[in-house]
Amino acid sequence: MWRFRSARLGFTLIELLVVIAIIAILIGLLLPAVQKVREAAARMKCSNNLKQLGLALHNYHDTVGRFPAALTVALDAQGQILLRPNGDARNHSWTPFILPYIERNDVFRLYRFDLAWDEGVNTDPGGAIRITIPTFLCPSAPQDGRHATRGVTDYAATTERLANNPHWSAYIRPFVQQGDPNFIGVLGNTKSATDRGERRIVDITDGTSNTMILAECAGRNRRFIMGREDPTQTWTNGSWANPNGRININGFDPSWVPGTPLPTSGPCVVNCINDKEIYSFHSGGANICLADGSIRFLKATATLDLALSLLTRNRGEVIPGDF
Repeated sequence: MWRFRSARLGFTLIELLVVIAIIAILIGLLLPAVQKVREAAARMKCSNNLKQLGLALHNYHDTVGRFPAALTVALDAQGQILLRPNGDARNHSWTPFILPYIERNDVFRLYRFDLAWDEGVNTDPGGAIRITIPTFLCPSAPQDGRHATRGVTDYAATTERLANNPHWSAYIRPFVQQGDPNFIGVLGNTKSATDRGERRIVDITDGTSNTMILAECAGRNRRFIMGREDPTQTWTNGSWANPNGRININGFDPSWVPGTPLPTSGPCVVNCINDKEIYSFHSGGANICLADGSIRFLKATATLDLALSLLTRNRGEVIPGDF
């Protein structure tokens, strides 16, 4: 008589462990690829946001005949400087002026230009500077815990440099040694009705494709140094409406040791510190917007000479074509 063995159902423990191991290996291989795809998408979105801001600046220029200043005092109809109760001049950043050109007329109508950026109804509950504006934010940057009552930005005007920086090379020193009371970058400093810093395209004699106008300075008011957060300290210039949030290229010393005083200058100019320097959460560099409205990815290996050459609008430095 023939006897038939019953068919075996399911897996043995060893077979199950093998399958689990294979799945784990596949996940381990796929996760980095998924993360790279996500970061590429975030970097592209960041680049697009910066592009929109560059176009907004150009549309403002087309309408008004000049770019807005990075720092401008508030003036009355007679051209007199409007003062705070303490006697300080009321001032504004470039950001509120371009709000209509990034389709935020609602915030523009709320914003009071006769007050300081952080004064009165501008900063009260429901005020303009409390509103988060997605175009000002890089999706790669952390957004939680940055400011309790103000909308923030990850993009800043590139306006100035540290005077007499000991890390200047012999080549760059003659170009940047002389300062400019209205800033050496494109977006200037308007101090009065007659002392103005609203530049025109023709004022950018270095060439609009060779000059920065905006760059990433992401993550503020949270404090990041060399890719790591210092949760015990914060910065104060992260609000999108804050005119003191502009970039002032000093550089940073990457040999800095945590727990010691922060260096005031250094050779590292990209992704070293997010205190008014070029800083992003992208691997390998940061997005910058040139004065012609184009977006470039400035590598983390960029030199101080290159960053300063891109900063100035009319000093005549030679920019390498492959930056």
